[in-house]
Amino acid sequence: MLLAWLAYPNHLCELALKFSWPVEQVSHISIATQTIIHDQWEHLLYWDAAQLTPDRLVKYAHAIEQKGAPIGTVWSFIDGTIWGIARPTYHQCTCYNGWKWKYCLEYHGIVTPDGLISYLFGPVDGRRNDAFLWQESNLMNILERNAHALDGNPLQVYGDPAYSINSFILSPYQGARLTNDQKQWNRSMSRLRIVAEWAFKEIVNTFGFLDFVKNEKHLLQPVGVQFRVAVLLHNAHVCLHKLQVTQYFNIENVNIVEGLMEDELLEPPLLSEYFHN
Repeated sequence: MLLAWLAYPNHLCELALKFSWPVEQVSHISIATQTIIHDQWEHLLYWDAAQLTPDRLVKYAHAIEQKGAPIGTVWSFIDGTIWGIARPTYHQCTCYNGWKWKYCLEYHGIVTPDGLISYLFGPVDGRRNDAFLWQESNLMNILERNAHALDGNPLQVYGDPAYSINSFILSPYQGARLTNDQKQWNRSMSRLRIVAEWAFKEIVNTFGFLDFVKNEKHLLQPVGVQFRVAVLLHNAHVCLHKLQVTQYFNIENVNIVEGLMEDELLEPPLLSEYFHN
């Protein structure tokens, strides 16, 4: 019932006819199921130490390097996304984004080469930018504690220029007088970083209800919980079907890396491995 609700912007009366339940019960069951999933599994959208182990991060970095990255220590890509909502009745200025000219909420997430959105922070007010999300998420401290290779050296996530540059995060070179090597670096990493946008686009393609802006009523519905549950269900879909991001990292070509085949490196976890307590 929840999947039918999220997969397409159906009216409750249509779902009631489909499932032969009263409209009120359809609404109650869908929202209750959504809440149960979020309460049980939201920890998977923070730093999941059971999945994001040093060994796994190194495998991600090898896969990205083999795809054309000029450096072998970038293990994932971070990107912010703006999700449109209906115009709120109150406090409209907090949710209005002057750059996109719409009312929205913002999130940012880390996408790994196996196609999973392995970290998600949000929602925050639509007026905020990526730099604000970075500061509020405390992600820097999380990376400092956990984003290390087996030998203890730091590994990096790669993001757009809104993010800073340090031992755990990289972004493109900026300026009017870049060298040819710097321009080539930017081109190579930009071609790879687009997978973060693909992952968020796949959520819309799978759960069309989230793109039905008029029904995303911020003060009347738990739209933040709804989006986060959609991300969890998207990750489950990736575990089962290996979507575009996983396929992009060349799982058909087999290369030997430290005794393992590349398609094994990029294999998403089983559902039983991903959904753990």
